[in-house]
Amino acid sequence: MLKRDSQGRRALYAAIFAVICFGAGFMLASSWETPARLTAGPPVTGGARSSSSQTVQAPVLDAEGHSPFVGVAEAVKPTVVNITAEKTLKNQPGIPFDIFDWGPFFNEPPRGRSRGRRTPSVTAGGSGIIVDNSGYILTNNHVIADASEITVKFADKTSRIAKVVGADHETDVALLKVDGDIPPEMLARMGDSDDIRIGDWAIAIGNPFGLDWTVTVGVISARGRSNLNISGDEGPSYQDFIQTDASINYGNSGGPLVNIRGEVIGINTAINAQGQGIGFAIPINLARKIMGQLLASGEVKRGYLGVVPNELDDMKREALGLEPARKGVFVEDVQVGTPADKGGLKGGDVIVELDGKPVEDVSDFRFRIADHPPGDELRMTILRGGKTMKMGFKLADRKEFVGVTKAPGLKGGQFWLGIEVAPTDSKLGRQWGLDELKGALVISVQPDSPAEGLIEPGDIIVEVGAMEVESVEEYKKAIESLQDRKKAIPFWVIRNGRRTFIPVRPAP
Repeated sequence: MLKRDSQGRRALYAAIFAVICFGAGFMLASSWETPARLTAGPPVTGGARSSSSQTVQAPVLDAEGHSPFVGVAEAVKPTVVNITAEKTLKNQPGIPFDIFDWGPFFNEPPRGRSRGRRTPSVTAGGSGIIVDNSGYILTNNHVIADASEITVKFADKTSRIAKVVGADHETDVALLKVDGDIPPEMLARMGDSDDIRIGDWAIAIGNPFGLDWTVTVGVISARGRSNLNISGDEGPSYQDFIQTDASINYGNSGGPLVNIRGEVIGINTAINAQGQGIGFAIPINLARKIMGQLLASGEVKRGYLGVVPNELDDMKREALGLEPARKGVFVEDVQVGTPADKGGLKGGDVIVELDGKPVEDVSDFRFRIADHPPGDELRMTILRGGKTMKMGFKLADRKEFVGVTKAPGLKGGQFWLGIEVAPTDSKLGRQWGLDELKGALVISVQPDSPAEGLIEPGDIIVEVGAMEVESVEEYKKAIESLQDRKKAIPFWVIRNGRRTFIPVRPAP
Protein backbone atom coordinates (compact mmCIF):
# COMPACT_ATOMS: atom_id res chain seq x y z
CA MET A 1 0.00 0.00 0.00
CA LEU A 2 2.82 2.40 0.92
CA LYS A 3 4.56 1.50 -2.32
CA ARG A 4 1.38 2.16 -4.29
CA ASP A 5 0.88 5.59 -2.55
CA SER A 6 4.49 6.50 -3.31
CA GLN A 7 4.00 5.68 -6.99
CA GLY A 8 0.83 7.77 -7.09
CA ARG A 9 2.54 10.79 -5.58
CA ARG A 10 5.38 10.52 -8.07
CA ALA A 11 2.90 10.40 -10.94
CA LEU A 12 1.05 13.44 -9.55
CA TYR A 13 4.30 15.42 -9.16
CA ALA A 14 5.33 14.49 -12.72
CA ALA A 15 2.00 15.70 -14.11
CA ILE A 16 2.23 19.02 -12.21
CA PHE A 17 5.80 19.50 -13.46
CA ALA A 18 4.72 18.86 -17.08
CA VAL A 19 1.93 21.44 -16.83
CA ILE A 20 4.35 24.01 -15.41
CA CYS A 21 6.86 23.35 -18.23
CA PHE A 22 4.16 23.59 -20.90
CA GLY A 23 2.95 26.92 -19.52
CA ALA A 24 6.45 28.35 -19.32
CA GLY A 25 7.22 27.15 -22.83
CA PHE A 26 4.03 28.69 -24.18
CA MET A 27 4.81 32.07 -22.62
CA LEU A 28 8.38 31.93 -23.89
CA ALA A 29 7.31 30.98 -27.40
CA SER A 30 4.72 33.73 -27.53
CA SER A 31 7.46 36.26 -26.77
CA TRP A 32 9.51 35.11 -29.77
CA GLU A 33 9.04 36.85 -33.11
CA THR A 34 7.26 34.84 -35.81
CA PRO A 35 9.63 33.98 -38.68
CA ALA A 36 9.11 36.16 -41.75
CA ARG A 37 6.98 34.50 -44.42
CA LEU A 38 5.89 35.41 -47.91
CA THR A 39 2.28 36.49 -47.81
CA ALA A 40 -0.55 38.13 -49.62
CA GLY A 41 -0.40 41.17 -47.37
CA PRO A 42 1.93 44.17 -47.66
CA PRO A 43 5.21 44.26 -45.76
CA VAL A 44 4.95 45.76 -42.28
CA THR A 45 7.91 47.38 -40.56
CA GLY A 46 8.43 46.32 -36.95
CA GLY A 47 8.59 49.24 -34.49
CA ALA A 48 11.58 47.96 -32.51
CA ARG A 49 13.57 46.82 -35.53
CA SER A 50 16.20 48.75 -37.45
CA SER A 51 15.36 50.44 -40.75
CA SER A 52 17.42 47.86 -42.65
CA SER A 53 15.12 44.94 -41.76
CA GLN A 54 11.42 44.29 -41.82
CA THR A 55 8.89 41.70 -40.82
CA VAL A 56 6.64 40.36 -43.57
CA GLN A 57 3.03 39.93 -42.53
CA ALA A 58 1.96 36.32 -42.02
CA PRO A 59 -0.89 34.92 -44.17
CA VAL A 60 -4.27 36.22 -43.03
CA LEU A 61 -6.98 33.58 -42.92
CA ASP A 62 -10.56 34.46 -43.67
CA ALA A 63 -13.41 34.21 -41.14
CA GLU A 64 -13.77 30.50 -41.86
CA GLY A 65 -10.05 29.82 -41.48
CA HIS A 66 -9.26 29.40 -45.17
CA SER A 67 -6.05 30.56 -46.89
CA PRO A 68 -6.00 33.56 -49.27
CA PHE A 69 -5.50 31.15 -52.18
CA VAL A 70 -9.08 29.92 -51.84
CA GLY A 71 -10.50 33.23 -53.01
CA VAL A 72 -8.00 33.38 -55.89
CA ALA A 73 -8.90 29.87 -57.06
CA GLU A 74 -12.63 30.55 -56.91
CA ALA A 75 -12.29 33.81 -58.84
CA VAL A 76 -9.93 32.49 -61.53
CA LYS A 77 -11.49 29.07 -62.19
CA PRO A 78 -14.33 30.36 -64.42
CA THR A 79 -11.81 32.21 -66.61
CA VAL A 80 -9.87 29.04 -67.49
CA VAL A 81 -10.92 26.62 -70.22
CA ASN A 82 -9.96 23.08 -71.11
CA ILE A 83 -8.85 22.78 -74.75
CA THR A 84 -9.01 19.55 -76.74
CA ALA A 85 -7.34 19.62 -80.15
CA GLU A 86 -7.85 16.88 -82.71
CA LYS A 87 -4.68 16.85 -84.74
CA THR A 88 -4.44 15.15 -88.11
CA LEU A 89 -0.93 14.12 -89.01
CA LYS A 90 0.36 13.21 -92.41
CA ASN A 91 0.96 9.50 -92.61
CA GLN A 92 4.66 9.06 -93.26
CA PRO A 93 5.51 5.35 -92.92
CA GLY A 94 8.64 4.54 -91.00
CA ILE A 95 8.74 7.69 -88.85
CA PRO A 96 8.24 6.68 -85.20
CA PHE A 97 5.51 8.54 -83.38
CA ASP A 98 7.80 9.30 -80.47
CA ILE A 99 9.88 11.53 -82.73
CA PHE A 100 7.65 14.19 -81.19
CA ASP A 101 9.35 15.51 -78.06
CA TRP A 102 6.34 16.02 -75.83
CA GLY A 103 8.54 16.50 -72.78
CA PRO A 104 9.50 20.20 -72.66
CA PHE A 105 6.02 21.38 -73.66
CA PHE A 106 3.37 20.18 -71.28
CA ASN A 107 0.29 19.89 -73.42
CA GLU A 108 -1.29 16.54 -72.67
CA PRO A 109 0.38 13.62 -74.48
CA PRO A 110 -1.72 11.94 -77.16
CA ARG A 111 -4.63 10.11 -75.56
CA GLY A 112 -5.20 6.46 -76.19
CA ARG A 113 -2.03 6.05 -78.24
CA SER A 114 0.89 3.82 -77.38
CA ARG A 115 4.43 4.63 -78.36
CA GLY A 116 5.04 3.17 -81.76
CA ARG A 117 4.25 4.08 -85.33
CA ARG A 118 2.82 7.46 -86.14
CA THR A 119 -0.95 7.35 -86.49
CA PRO A 120 -3.07 9.53 -88.79
CA SER A 121 -4.52 11.60 -85.93
CA VAL A 122 -4.10 12.23 -82.22
CA THR A 123 -6.02 14.10 -79.57
CA ALA A 124 -3.98 16.54 -77.51
CA GLY A 125 -5.09 18.77 -74.66
CA GLY A 126 -4.20 22.00 -72.98
CA SER A 127 -5.67 25.06 -71.30
CA GLY A 128 -6.70 28.57 -72.25
CA ILE A 129 -7.62 31.96 -70.78
CA ILE A 130 -10.83 33.85 -71.60
CA VAL A 131 -9.77 37.41 -72.37
CA ASP A 132 -12.80 39.05 -73.98
CA ASN A 133 -16.59 38.78 -73.68
CA SER A 134 -16.83 38.27 -77.45
CA GLY A 135 -15.33 34.80 -77.00
CA TYR A 136 -11.60 35.34 -77.48
CA ILE A 137 -9.28 32.88 -75.72
CA LEU A 138 -5.49 33.05 -75.31
CA THR A 139 -3.47 29.84 -75.36
CA ASN A 140 -0.19 28.40 -76.69
CA ASN A 141 0.43 27.85 -80.37
CA HIS A 142 1.76 24.36 -79.71
CA VAL A 143 -1.56 23.36 -78.08
CA ILE A 144 -3.58 23.99 -81.24
CA ALA A 145 -0.98 23.73 -84.04
CA ASP A 146 -2.09 21.46 -86.91
CA ALA A 147 -5.48 20.89 -85.27
CA SER A 148 -8.38 19.88 -87.51
CA GLU A 149 -10.92 20.59 -84.76
CA ILE A 150 -10.65 22.45 -81.45
CA THR A 151 -13.12 21.99 -78.62
CA VAL A 152 -13.23 24.33 -75.63
CA LYS A 153 -14.83 23.20 -72.36
CA PHE A 154 -15.80 25.82 -69.80
CA ALA A 155 -15.90 25.57 -66.01
CA ASP A 156 -19.69 25.11 -66.13
CA LYS A 157 -19.07 21.91 -68.18
CA THR A 158 -20.48 23.37 -71.41
CA SER A 159 -18.44 23.06 -74.59
CA ARG A 160 -18.04 25.04 -77.81
CA ILE A 161 -16.08 24.63 -81.03
CA ALA A 162 -13.27 27.19 -81.40
CA LYS A 163 -11.61 28.67 -84.45
CA VAL A 164 -8.05 29.95 -84.70
CA VAL A 165 -7.93 33.73 -85.12
CA GLY A 166 -4.16 33.71 -85.46
CA ALA A 167 -1.03 32.10 -84.07
CA ASP A 168 2.61 33.08 -83.65
CA HIS A 169 5.08 30.24 -83.68
CA GLU A 170 7.98 32.46 -82.66
CA THR A 171 6.50 33.35 -79.25
CA ASP A 172 4.19 30.30 -78.99
CA VAL A 173 1.07 32.47 -78.55
CA ALA A 174 -2.27 31.69 -80.21
CA LEU A 175 -5.67 33.37 -80.15
CA LEU A 176 -8.92 31.40 -80.46
CA LYS A 177 -12.54 32.47 -80.72
CA VAL A 178 -15.79 30.75 -79.82
CA ASP A 179 -19.24 31.91 -80.89
CA GLY A 180 -21.52 33.56 -78.34
CA ASP A 181 -21.02 36.08 -75.58
CA ILE A 182 -19.12 35.38 -72.37
CA PRO A 183 -20.46 36.54 -68.96
CA PRO A 184 -18.30 39.19 -67.23
CA GLU A 185 -17.47 36.89 -64.30
CA MET A 186 -15.72 34.53 -66.75
CA LEU A 187 -13.27 37.15 -68.05
CA ALA A 188 -9.70 37.00 -66.78
CA ARG A 189 -8.22 40.02 -65.03
CA MET A 190 -4.93 41.04 -66.60
CA GLY A 191 -1.94 41.90 -64.44
CA ASP A 192 1.36 43.61 -65.27
CA SER A 193 4.19 41.13 -65.75
CA ASP A 194 6.73 43.97 -65.63
CA ASP A 195 5.83 44.55 -61.97
CA ILE A 196 6.44 41.02 -60.70
CA ARG A 197 9.37 40.36 -58.37
CA ILE A 198 11.31 37.22 -57.59
CA GLY A 199 9.65 35.66 -54.56
CA ASP A 200 6.13 36.86 -55.36
CA TRP A 201 3.36 34.29 -55.06
CA ALA A 202 2.62 32.43 -58.31
CA ILE A 203 -0.51 30.34 -58.79
CA ALA A 204 -0.94 28.03 -61.79
CA ILE A 205 -4.39 26.90 -62.89
CA GLY A 206 -5.03 24.46 -65.71
CA ASN A 207 -5.80 20.91 -66.73
CA PRO A 208 -2.71 18.75 -66.13
CA PHE A 209 -3.13 15.24 -67.52
CA GLY A 210 -6.80 16.04 -68.12
CA LEU A 211 -7.45 16.71 -64.41
CA ASP A 212 -9.77 19.67 -64.85
CA TRP A 213 -9.08 22.98 -63.12
CA THR A 214 -6.16 22.00 -60.92
CA VAL A 215 -4.64 24.72 -58.70
CA THR A 216 -0.99 24.72 -57.60
CA VAL A 217 0.96 27.34 -55.66
CA GLY A 218 4.58 28.46 -55.72
CA VAL A 219 6.63 31.60 -56.22
CA ILE A 220 8.26 33.52 -59.04
CA SER A 221 11.68 31.87 -59.20
CA ALA A 222 13.31 34.04 -61.88
CA ARG A 223 12.58 36.43 -64.73
CA GLY A 224 13.91 36.91 -68.25
CA ARG A 225 14.82 33.28 -68.92
CA SER A 226 15.92 32.78 -72.53
CA ASN A 227 18.01 30.49 -74.74
CA LEU A 228 16.06 27.48 -73.48
CA ASN A 229 16.22 24.39 -75.68
CA ILE A 230 12.49 23.75 -75.80
CA SER A 231 11.62 20.84 -78.09
CA GLY A 232 14.44 21.64 -80.47
CA ASP A 233 13.41 23.92 -83.32
CA GLU A 234 9.76 23.65 -82.26
CA GLY A 235 10.35 26.04 -79.40
CA PRO A 236 9.73 29.79 -79.54
CA SER A 237 12.45 31.94 -81.10
CA TYR A 238 11.68 34.89 -78.82
CA GLN A 239 12.04 33.87 -75.17
CA ASP A 240 11.60 36.05 -72.10
CA PHE A 241 10.13 33.49 -69.73
CA ILE A 242 8.96 33.82 -66.16
CA GLN A 243 10.32 30.88 -64.16
CA THR A 244 8.18 29.43 -61.36
CA ASP A 245 8.16 26.48 -59.01
CA ALA A 246 4.36 26.27 -58.96
CA SER A 247 3.72 22.65 -59.95
CA ILE A 248 2.79 22.44 -63.63
CA ASN A 249 2.52 19.42 -65.88
CA TYR A 250 1.30 18.19 -69.26
CA GLY A 251 -2.01 19.88 -69.98
CA ASN A 252 -1.18 23.15 -68.21
CA SER A 253 -0.01 24.64 -71.52
CA GLY A 254 -1.92 27.80 -72.33
CA GLY A 255 -3.35 28.20 -68.84
CA PRO A 256 -2.80 31.22 -66.59
CA LEU A 257 -0.10 31.95 -64.08
CA VAL A 258 -1.68 34.46 -61.70
CA ASN A 259 -0.57 36.59 -58.78
CA ILE A 260 -2.08 36.67 -55.29
CA ARG A 261 -4.73 39.13 -56.53
CA GLY A 262 -5.90 36.67 -59.18
CA GLU A 263 -4.47 38.74 -62.05
CA VAL A 264 -2.91 36.92 -65.00
CA ILE A 265 0.83 37.55 -65.16
CA GLY A 266 1.81 34.78 -67.58
CA ILE A 267 0.77 31.93 -69.86
CA ASN A 268 2.16 28.57 -68.71
CA THR A 269 4.19 27.21 -71.61
CA ALA A 270 7.04 24.83 -70.83
CA ILE A 271 8.74 22.70 -68.23
CA ASN A 272 12.27 21.51 -67.67
CA ALA A 273 11.98 17.82 -68.48
CA GLN A 274 15.22 17.09 -66.58
CA GLY A 275 14.17 18.82 -63.35
CA GLN A 276 11.28 18.99 -60.94
CA GLY A 277 9.50 22.17 -59.95
CA ILE A 278 10.86 24.23 -62.83
CA GLY A 279 8.29 25.69 -65.19
CA PHE A 280 8.19 28.61 -67.58
CA ALA A 281 5.47 31.07 -68.55
CA ILE A 282 5.22 33.73 -71.27
CA PRO A 283 4.89 37.18 -69.64
CA ILE A 284 1.34 38.45 -70.13
CA ASN A 285 2.57 41.83 -71.37
CA LEU A 286 4.32 40.10 -74.27
CA ALA A 287 1.30 37.86 -74.92
CA ARG A 288 -1.06 40.85 -75.00
CA LYS A 289 1.18 42.62 -77.51
CA ILE A 290 1.08 39.55 -79.76
CA MET A 291 -2.68 39.23 -79.24
CA GLY A 292 -3.19 42.78 -80.48
CA GLN A 293 -1.48 41.99 -83.78
CA LEU A 294 -3.35 38.71 -84.16
CA LEU A 295 -6.64 40.54 -83.63
CA ALA A 296 -5.71 43.20 -86.17
CA SER A 297 -4.41 41.02 -88.98
CA GLY A 298 -4.27 37.38 -87.90
CA GLU A 299 -0.48 37.39 -87.99
CA VAL A 300 2.58 38.99 -86.42
CA LYS A 301 4.88 41.10 -88.57
CA ARG A 302 8.41 41.67 -87.35
CA GLY A 303 11.24 43.76 -88.63
CA TYR A 304 14.43 42.03 -89.74
CA LEU A 305 17.98 43.39 -89.63
CA GLY A 306 20.11 40.43 -90.69
CA VAL A 307 22.86 40.09 -88.09
CA VAL A 308 24.08 37.24 -85.95
CA PRO A 309 24.37 38.90 -82.51
CA ASN A 310 26.48 37.53 -79.68
CA GLU A 311 26.91 38.50 -76.04
CA LEU A 312 29.58 41.06 -75.25
CA ASP A 313 31.48 39.12 -72.58
CA ASP A 314 34.62 40.07 -70.65
CA MET A 315 36.96 38.35 -73.12
CA LYS A 316 35.51 40.25 -76.09
CA ARG A 317 35.67 43.54 -74.20
CA GLU A 318 39.33 42.94 -73.38
CA ALA A 319 40.19 41.97 -76.96
CA LEU A 320 38.37 44.99 -78.37
CA GLY A 321 39.84 47.40 -75.83
CA LEU A 322 36.48 48.26 -74.29
CA GLU A 323 35.92 49.25 -70.67
CA PRO A 324 34.75 46.37 -68.42
CA ALA A 325 31.32 47.91 -67.81
CA ARG A 326 30.52 48.48 -71.49
CA LYS A 327 27.17 46.98 -72.50
CA GLY A 328 25.98 46.08 -75.97
CA VAL A 329 25.99 43.20 -78.44
CA PHE A 330 28.82 41.88 -80.58
CA VAL A 331 28.06 41.41 -84.29
CA GLU A 332 29.28 37.91 -85.08
CA ASP A 333 28.23 37.99 -88.72
CA VAL A 334 26.18 39.99 -91.22
CA GLN A 335 24.00 38.16 -93.73
CA VAL A 336 24.42 39.11 -97.36
CA GLY A 337 21.63 41.14 -98.93
CA THR A 338 19.96 42.09 -95.63
CA PRO A 339 19.30 45.58 -94.24
CA ALA A 340 22.37 45.24 -92.02
CA ASP A 341 24.54 44.46 -95.03
CA LYS A 342 23.06 47.28 -97.12
CA GLY A 343 23.42 49.73 -94.22
CA GLY A 344 27.14 49.04 -93.79
CA LEU A 345 27.19 46.92 -90.62
CA LYS A 346 30.17 44.55 -90.38
CA GLY A 347 31.19 41.53 -88.38
CA GLY A 348 33.16 42.64 -85.33
CA ASP A 349 31.07 45.77 -84.77
CA VAL A 350 29.57 46.39 -81.33
CA ILE A 351 26.03 47.81 -81.19
CA VAL A 352 25.70 49.93 -78.05
CA GLU A 353 22.58 52.00 -78.73
CA LEU A 354 19.33 51.45 -80.58
CA ASP A 355 17.07 54.46 -81.20
CA GLY A 356 19.01 56.44 -78.62
CA LYS A 357 18.64 53.90 -75.82
CA PRO A 358 21.40 51.59 -74.52
CA VAL A 359 21.41 47.98 -75.66
CA GLU A 360 21.65 45.64 -72.65
CA ASP A 361 22.23 42.20 -74.17
CA VAL A 362 21.27 39.94 -77.08
CA SER A 363 17.77 39.21 -75.78
CA ASP A 364 17.05 42.91 -75.33
CA PHE A 365 18.40 43.66 -78.81
CA ARG A 366 16.37 40.95 -80.57
CA PHE A 367 13.10 41.91 -78.90
CA ARG A 368 13.58 45.58 -79.70
CA ILE A 369 14.25 44.84 -83.36
CA ALA A 370 11.21 42.54 -83.51
CA ASP A 371 9.01 45.21 -81.92
CA HIS A 372 9.42 47.29 -85.07
CA PRO A 373 7.32 46.47 -88.13
CA PRO A 374 8.94 45.98 -91.54
CA GLY A 375 9.82 49.28 -93.18
CA ASP A 376 10.70 51.09 -89.97
CA GLU A 377 13.95 53.04 -89.99
CA LEU A 378 16.31 52.60 -87.04
CA ARG A 379 19.30 54.58 -85.81
CA MET A 380 22.15 52.76 -84.10
CA THR A 381 25.35 53.70 -82.35
CA ILE A 382 28.20 51.39 -83.35
CA LEU A 383 31.72 50.88 -81.99
CA ARG A 384 34.23 49.92 -84.69
CA GLY A 385 38.01 49.97 -84.33
CA GLY A 386 37.85 52.23 -81.30
CA LYS A 387 35.62 54.77 -83.06
CA THR A 388 31.96 55.59 -82.45
CA MET A 389 29.70 55.66 -85.49
CA LYS A 390 26.05 56.50 -86.13
CA MET A 391 24.27 54.31 -88.69
CA GLY A 392 20.75 54.01 -90.08
CA PHE A 393 18.87 50.94 -91.32
CA LYS A 394 15.50 50.26 -92.92
CA LEU A 395 14.11 46.97 -91.62
CA ALA A 396 12.91 44.21 -93.92
CA ASP A 397 10.14 41.68 -93.25
CA ARG A 398 11.48 38.86 -91.10
CA LYS A 399 9.31 36.32 -92.89
CA GLU A 400 11.01 37.01 -96.19
CA PHE A 401 14.30 35.79 -94.77
CA VAL A 402 13.50 33.38 -91.96
CA GLY A 403 10.62 31.69 -93.75
CA VAL A 404 12.97 30.02 -96.24
CA THR A 405 14.66 28.02 -93.50
CA LYS A 406 11.80 25.51 -93.48
CA ALA A 407 12.28 22.97 -96.23
CA PRO A 408 9.12 22.37 -98.27
CA GLY A 409 7.21 19.32 -97.09
CA LEU A 410 9.18 18.90 -93.88
CA LYS A 411 6.90 19.50 -90.91
CA GLY A 412 8.15 22.42 -88.79
CA GLY A 413 10.75 21.23 -86.30
CA GLN A 414 10.60 17.52 -87.20
CA PHE A 415 14.06 17.06 -88.67
CA TRP A 416 15.58 13.63 -89.07
CA LEU A 417 18.66 13.04 -86.88
CA GLY A 418 18.44 16.70 -85.90
CA ILE A 419 19.29 17.96 -89.39
CA GLU A 420 17.31 20.85 -90.86
CA VAL A 421 17.61 21.33 -94.62
CA ALA A 422 16.54 23.78 -97.30
CA PRO A 423 17.00 24.02 -101.08
CA THR A 424 20.42 25.24 -102.19
CA ASP A 425 18.75 27.90 -104.33
CA SER A 426 16.77 29.32 -101.40
CA LYS A 427 17.50 32.85 -100.22
CA LEU A 428 19.76 31.49 -97.52
CA GLY A 429 21.60 29.34 -100.07
CA ARG A 430 22.13 32.38 -102.25
CA GLN A 431 23.39 34.36 -99.28
CA TRP A 432 25.96 31.64 -98.62
CA GLY A 433 26.92 31.46 -102.31
CA LEU A 434 25.81 27.82 -102.60
CA ASP A 435 22.87 28.21 -104.98
CA GLU A 436 24.76 26.77 -107.98
CA LEU A 437 25.33 23.42 -106.26
CA LYS A 438 22.96 20.44 -106.22
CA GLY A 439 21.90 18.69 -103.02
CA ALA A 440 20.15 19.51 -99.74
CA LEU A 441 21.57 22.48 -97.85
CA VAL A 442 22.01 21.97 -94.09
CA ILE A 443 20.88 25.17 -92.36
CA SER A 444 20.89 24.00 -88.74
CA VAL A 445 21.65 21.01 -86.52
CA GLN A 446 19.68 20.63 -83.31
CA PRO A 447 21.60 20.48 -80.00
CA ASP A 448 21.99 17.02 -78.46
CA SER A 449 20.91 15.34 -81.70
CA PRO A 450 22.77 12.43 -83.35
CA ALA A 451 24.14 14.76 -86.03
CA GLU A 452 25.46 17.41 -83.62
CA GLY A 453 29.21 17.83 -84.02
CA LEU A 454 29.24 15.80 -87.25
CA ILE A 455 27.02 17.54 -89.78
CA GLU A 456 27.40 21.34 -89.91
CA PRO A 457 25.31 24.25 -91.20
CA GLY A 458 26.52 25.05 -94.69
CA ASP A 459 27.14 21.40 -95.58
CA ILE A 460 25.43 20.21 -98.75
CA ILE A 461 24.18 16.64 -98.51
CA VAL A 462 24.81 14.95 -101.86
CA GLU A 463 24.43 11.31 -100.80
CA VAL A 464 22.82 9.51 -97.88
CA GLY A 465 22.57 5.76 -97.35
CA ALA A 466 24.16 5.10 -100.78
CA MET A 467 21.41 7.16 -102.48
CA GLU A 468 22.33 10.26 -104.44
CA VAL A 469 20.70 13.54 -103.41
CA GLU A 470 20.31 16.47 -105.80
CA SER A 471 17.42 18.28 -104.09
CA VAL A 472 15.39 18.44 -100.88
CA GLU A 473 12.73 16.25 -102.49
CA GLU A 474 15.30 13.53 -103.26
CA TYR A 475 16.67 13.85 -99.72
CA LYS A 476 13.18 13.23 -98.31
CA LYS A 477 12.73 10.16 -100.48
CA ALA A 478 16.14 8.83 -99.47
CA ILE A 479 15.52 9.07 -95.72
CA GLU A 480 12.11 7.38 -95.87
CA SER A 481 13.83 3.99 -96.26
CA LEU A 482 16.28 4.72 -93.43
CA GLN A 483 13.91 5.53 -90.57
CA ASP A 484 14.29 2.17 -88.79
CA ARG A 485 18.03 1.82 -89.31
CA LYS A 486 19.99 1.29 -86.10
CA LYS A 487 23.50 1.23 -87.55
CA ALA A 488 25.50 4.26 -88.59
CA ILE A 489 24.20 5.91 -91.75
CA PRO A 490 26.73 7.06 -94.38
CA PHE A 491 26.51 10.71 -95.45
CA TRP A 492 28.51 12.35 -98.21
CA VAL A 493 28.55 16.14 -97.98
CA ILE A 494 30.23 19.02 -99.79
CA ARG A 495 32.09 21.07 -97.18
CA ASN A 496 34.46 23.91 -98.09
CA GLY A 497 34.46 22.67 -101.67
CA ARG A 498 35.50 19.11 -100.75
CA ARG A 499 33.45 15.92 -100.80
CA THR A 500 33.54 14.53 -97.25
CA PHE A 501 32.33 11.21 -95.82
CA ILE A 502 30.53 11.43 -92.45
CA PRO A 503 28.80 8.49 -90.69
CA VAL A 504 25.97 9.35 -88.29
CA ARG A 505 24.58 6.78 -85.84
CA PRO A 506 20.86 7.20 -84.94
CA ALA A 507 20.00 7.62 -81.29
CA PRO A 508 18.75 4.43 -79.55
